[in-house]
Amino acid sequence: MSSVLRNRLFFFVVFFAIFTQIPKFLQLNFIGAFMGKNLSIYPILVAFAYYAWHYKKAKDSFFLTETNKKFMWYIGIYIGIVLISFFHGLLIYPYYDAILAGPVDQIEKLPAVYQKMQQIGIPMSEVALLKLWIMARLIKGFLLECIWFFGVPLLIYHWFKKDAHRGISILQKAAVCAIVLVSLYGIFDIFYLSGSSAAQAILVKLNPIVHEIKSNDTWWPPLLWNNQLRSLFAEPSYFGIYSAFAMPWLWYAILRTHSWQKKLGFILLLLFFTSELFLTKARTANALFWGETLLLIGITIWQREKDFFKNTVLILVIMVLSFGATTYAMNFMSGSPASDEEKAMGYGTEGSMKAVLYLEDNLGSITSGTQRSNLSRYSILKANMAIGQDYPILGVGKNLRNAYVPDYLPQEAFAGGEIQMWLRNQKEKGIMKSGFPSLGEYSTRFAETGILGLLVYLFPSIYLFGQLIKRIRSSLYSRTQKEEAIFLFLSLAGIMASGLGDSLSITCCYWILIGIGYAFIMPERMNQENE
Repeated sequence: MSSVLRNRLFFFVVFFAIFTQIPKFLQLNFIGAFMGKNLSIYPILVAFAYYAWHYKKAKDSFFLTETNKKFMWYIGIYIGIVLISFFHGLLIYPYYDAILAGPVDQIEKLPAVYQKMQQIGIPMSEVALLKLWIMARLIKGFLLECIWFFGVPLLIYHWFKKDAHRGISILQKAAVCAIVLVSLYGIFDIFYLSGSSAAQAILVKLNPIVHEIKSNDTWWPPLLWNNQLRSLFAEPSYFGIYSAFAMPWLWYAILRTHSWQKKLGFILLLLFFTSELFLTKARTANALFWGETLLLIGITIWQREKDFFKNTVLILVIMVLSFGATTYAMNFMSGSPASDEEKAMGYGTEGSMKAVLYLEDNLGSITSGTQRSNLSRYSILKANMAIGQDYPILGVGKNLRNAYVPDYLPQEAFAGGEIQMWLRNQKEKGIMKSGFPSLGEYSTRFAETGILGLLVYLFPSIYLFGQLIKRIRSSLYSRTQKEEAIFLFLSLAGIMASGLGDSLSITCCYWILIGIGYAFIMPERMNQENE
């Protein structure tokens, strides 16, 4: 593949990551697994098709280097552990009778197949046939998931294993361009939240184009979102998750830019983007942003480098200005054109108390067990942890968790409206067609694959963190390499932190960072002519 085509494809993989929930007619769920709803799947498919075609014609060579062998060993161990967990889960699964007693359409054509087998004299119980059907269905889904789980980072690694600096430069430019688009689209949200009927009319037309509306016959994502900014994303918290990935690269753009005109442009962009982040009023967005800011301050103190220190001070000044202006402006925003309250988004106080109440609402409430969506989130978290504690080594099996959750929910969870909705959907649609959201990547994996599955899943990111820290602290690396390691570390830390309360597959940013991160820490310099 030519470097020009490679660079353009990678740019669009990163740029399209903002489109996390594309409209139904664009989704490729039948082949895309967790990537099926993300627009980034399209440039990745172009790359896969290119390599498949040229591999067939023997025009491209793939050498099994020592690094590639390590990757293959890891992939084999991961698949092996998850499959062992899955088969163990099928053996102990106590809900076969509940599935057979539930809605018929959740098991599709299984009753007809069973009846046909009985007619031709094949001796098999309905439960045994259901086990085979579940096994085939879930293994197919798992193997398809593995193609994307490993294929995306391996593709990016293959692209930039000999020039990680170039890959990081493209990533940074694409992330900044995406921030520009998110910020521009957010202007419509700002006017909508300020009560503009014209902005509402525009969003009614545009929102169904940029993301799916009312997925799977539910209320989410709604056509319009009141009292919180979400820009191009399906919900405000997704803005925060993407920001955790992209914000460090905007900071890096400010650091590495020496032209005052460009630096001023990046400063204004940071001011506006940060203001929109605060307007999301999403706890996920605020927690990730403040967490990354504290990490940046800590690294700045550790590095003791003059230019880096100035850059961090500049970022903090912009953040304070943005925060103050936003909390003040919210007192003049109604939240939607339909709102009767003139100051619905504000906190109804004067002076510095606005900022204090904002932080209490969007950070202090995180630890509460009942405020906002915490009852649902913490109930699912507690259920996941309880399942994992009962099945600590191998879990209950990949994608077999949903049936267990109702039996492990804490008593207070049943008073929550969201929990009741999920329970009702599962009862009406059946265990195989309706379940509970993955409100926490790590707790879900602990419940499904046990401590073994969780550790093997986390190994690539833990190892990458260690290698990045090694490069940040070592004097053997250039200033540019240290800076790249710092902002890779910040971006990855933000995305990994989002996995505490959400699924990492909401965006494809985790897999992008793993691919470019390993190209950075494990470069290959042999066989240059084959790139």
